[in-house]
Amino acid sequence: MIERGDKMTEEKIEVEKSSGNVFKDLEIPNPEEYLTKARLALIINGIIAESGLTQHKAAKMLDLSKSEFSALSDGLLDDFSIESLFLLIRKLDCKVEIVVSGKPAHNPTTEISILMPF
Repeated sequence: MIERGDKMTEEKIEVEKSSGNVFKDLEIPNPEEYLTKARLALIINGIIAESGLTQHKAAKMLDLSKSEFSALSDGLLDDFSIESLFLLIRKLDCKVEIVVSGKPAHNPTTEISILMPF
């Protein structure tokens, strides 16, 4: 219920269940790629935060310009490929493992799963 002045009104809000991928829900092209990049950036930013590195030292360690580092920190990932994000993780002295498992022939949908180390 919403109170407006001395009147109480009921407002119905439509809710739609998420697919689990906000990029798919927003009908953005290549939603799995965007979700994968977002997860990788979250991992990178988490490693940096936990390591206590300053932004300047982290950017230098990753060989990124100030604007590239800011884009990564802000989740502006269009200029980063999945491969380049994996390389950044390696530059932070972390191991990257990729596991591919089969899908049934009747379900051609692919999904990339990433486990965060923290």
